[in-house]
Amino acid sequence: MRGACKIPIAGFILGLLLLTTSTARAQIDDLRLEVPQEHLGLAGQSRLGSWTPIRLTLENRSAEPRQVICRWLLNDADGDRVMAQRRVTLDALGTHHAWVYGPLPFKARRDNHWTIQILNDDATVELAREEVRSTNIHPPAQRLIGITGGNDMGLNAYTYQATTHEPLSLISGLSLTTLPDRWYGLSAIDTLVWSSAGGDPDDPLVSSSTQLALRQWIRRGGHLVIVLPAFGQTWTGSPLADLLPVKADQMHRIEIRPPSWLGAPTSEEVVDVDITTFKTQPGDGVEVIKSLSQDDTRPVIVAKRFGAGRVTLIGIDLADQRFSHMGLPNGKFPIWNDVFMWQAPVFTKARIDADISNVKMSRPASRNVINLGHFIPARVSMRGTAATALLIAILLFGLYWIAAGPLSFFALKNKNASRHSWLLFTAVVLGFSAISWAGAWLFAPSKPAISHFTVLTANADSPVVLAHSWLSIYIPTFANQNIQIDPDHPAARNTLASPGMTTGVGDTSFVDPQTYTLDAGSPNAANIPFRSTAKQLEIDFLGRIDKTQTGLAKPIILPQGKLKITHALPTGKLSHGLPGTLTNVRILYCPGQNKTPLIWQLANWKPKQILDLGQLTNGVPLVQRPKNGIYTNRSLTREGFLGNVMDAKPGQKLINATGTQAPISSTDTIQYIQLLTFFDTLPPPDFRQPEYPYANSYQRPLGKQLDITRLLAGQRLIIIGHLQNSPIPIPLTVDNNEIPSAGWTVVRWVYDFK
Repeated sequence: MRGACKIPIAGFILGLLLLTTSTARAQIDDLRLEVPQEHLGLAGQSRLGSWTPIRLTLENRSAEPRQVICRWLLNDADGDRVMAQRRVTLDALGTHHAWVYGPLPFKARRDNHWTIQILNDDATVELAREEVRSTNIHPPAQRLIGITGGNDMGLNAYTYQATTHEPLSLISGLSLTTLPDRWYGLSAIDTLVWSSAGGDPDDPLVSSSTQLALRQWIRRGGHLVIVLPAFGQTWTGSPLADLLPVKADQMHRIEIRPPSWLGAPTSEEVVDVDITTFKTQPGDGVEVIKSLSQDDTRPVIVAKRFGAGRVTLIGIDLADQRFSHMGLPNGKFPIWNDVFMWQAPVFTKARIDADISNVKMSRPASRNVINLGHFIPARVSMRGTAATALLIAILLFGLYWIAAGPLSFFALKNKNASRHSWLLFTAVVLGFSAISWAGAWLFAPSKPAISHFTVLTANADSPVVLAHSWLSIYIPTFANQNIQIDPDHPAARNTLASPGMTTGVGDTSFVDPQTYTLDAGSPNAANIPFRSTAKQLEIDFLGRIDKTQTGLAKPIILPQGKLKITHALPTGKLSHGLPGTLTNVRILYCPGQNKTPLIWQLANWKPKQILDLGQLTNGVPLVQRPKNGIYTNRSLTREGFLGNVMDAKPGQKLINATGTQAPISSTDTIQYIQLLTFFDTLPPPDFRQPEYPYANSYQRPLGKQLDITRLLAGQRLIIIGHLQNSPIPIPLTVDNNEIPSAGWTVVRWVYDFK
């Protein structure tokens, strides 16, 4: 009887297990997850070292609404597992699109396999899983321009890289209705070009979150280019109307032959086209980029600064088939050169191939590629925290080898005590072990510290600043630490990530990878594992630093003063209260109307010291094209301030440099920063030099955030200086504590003339 009872009990347990399994399976079956390839990144494209968006399609087949966790599993630069996740509420019996975001590490493989999970609201049950493989990941140095619709509007001519420093790719097929709902989902692109095929800005499917994301992306340095359709534009009546440089009553449509600066038509039939002209007023902050002709007062391309970014409005529908039928735009310096202030000439693919074949042009692959941002890892690395201990360890090992070997042997031999050699050897080992442990305890860093390189951009008319920082945080403990940006404003959409700073194949990861969670909807804080070593992080911050707040070493007083234009030059007096002397100061005056800026160089500017702009004389043009745009037998010294910097051949130390070992001085750093600051308007490489010595080509796997070329078209003054030993100018806490910090801060202060 006792044996017979086992069968019903076993059956009951088996039935219970089957019931539990079928219930769990039902939970999985009533949720469907799809992750199409075209939704892995922007139109299926992403870039190493940048935040990447993934758009999920979730079908809730349940009759009840539910809250789920959307999780993307990926690795950070140290090999730790990052769970980038967001909570999403799904309607009953409905389909929902959800965005998750993650920072791709610089050294990740370009054929990554990622795991997407959907979990219940307390993350105890996996409801769906998808293994995805991204097939279109660009290297960190790639420049990406997003285009709505499928017409490249003449931009494809710039993708050949024959005359440019860095390669360019176009991400076409974007739409306003499917843009990410967070600004950092757009951070892989520095420009978004909208045409009429890119979705209606007044479409209710353009969510308020997407509208906010677009505004924040521009404010943080993005460039939105709007190519107005000839008829039926809806921007002025949309929720995004505040982005436009002009209003509806300032737009006037005319019918006219294409302006000559669009290039020479390649077809015999030249037709009239509809063009929108704009009426601007002095003092409205609108930058006139191009008018119908040189002596015409009717602008057709205008722009306006929006925070650290810019919005450009083009009144010529370059996506109109009438322009493509006429082969427009074209030319050696097409209209996009004026929009972006690019200096490189453009040639057809046939012309490029012929020049390379006839040894009249160098192949881009044969040029010396210089990674300008390579100085950043060297600036923030904490080699000093281990240098002393490492030197002592080397000396200690040498002494141990001598004591355990020759010294012990001769000492025992002289005393005829060779039989005690093992006893003496054991004593030496124990003695040196004790000394080693004591030395490690004595010389190991015992206090947390932060080393940073930060670029800070501020506007004279706003207390809000933009700061991008690369930093190393050292925590002398083996535990998770909560890193938080701007703890007084936890809802601010600042970003914290660990993508790394190098792309070298020799990079290593921790042998004990750990897992931590990152809020993909608000990644301004993370509970990151530390192992009594330094962790490299990257931060993007938008907020105030002019008052006391948690995590900020002290309020930062930026330059103050009133300026005006006298005899076509800026005048006025300024002073600042920054935490130190600004070194290697550059003063840049932009005359406006897309004219060439002038630049002056000063040595130092001390706190409270009066800077009188009226004393400035002999400003140098920032950049100048060679006469008639001919780049044969060039003299870079005649191509303005930037040409002179390039003529000094900065960056030779960075060629083939790896890790943080390149000897980079402060003078070197200043040169690299100058080239990065005006990268988009740099003179092109010496592409007409096909033989040794090969031309230098500058690229930016790291440091794209330094470029302020987009601010040069309007009438403004920009002051750039360096705090070479200053605390990080970002409110930051580690486990609710402020950590001592030191590093290099690039300060850029912008003053608009109105």
